[in-house]
Amino acid sequence: MSYARAALAVIAAFLLQTGVLPLILGGGVTPDFLLATAAAVALLAGPGPAIGFGLVTGLLQDSFSGGLLGMNGFSKPLVVFLAARAREYPPLDTRAGIPLLLLFAAAADLVILWALGEVAGFTTVPALELGAAGFGIPITVIYGLLVVRFLRPRPAGYQAR
Repeated sequence: MSYARAALAVIAAFLLQTGVLPLILGGGVTPDFLLATAAAVALLAGPGPAIGFGLVTGLLQDSFSGGLLGMNGFSKPLVVFLAARAREYPPLDTRAGIPLLLLFAAAADLVILWALGEVAGFTTVPALELGAAGFGIPITVIYGLLVVRFLRPRPAGYQAR
């Protein structure tokens, strides 16, 4: 996995999440593309880089979300680290385990954000509305699969066209 490609994926996810989707969906809830990107990096690179990418994407999201600074900066590194560690054990160490771990990351991030919102005294955390779970999680997983495909190293002898 190339870290330059991972940085490009983070920039693309940031632009999609903060620039494009608000125009398309209005003020509604959007899928978490930054989480999907951090989880994809974690699943391909392992637990060490997972924490770094999770922290960067979480703080980047916090800085532009208008919410409590540090909520995503805490939840994303934790979630992607757990997903990267789980990827080391069978049966999740196969290609079939990647969608399950992306699903885990999306759902666990919502649960952690909800718990932090309860502790911080928020009555509702917008990302946790019922529509967010029903709409955001599947799109987050699909986007994560696309990022994994983009970041996965090509086999030796592969010819680009």
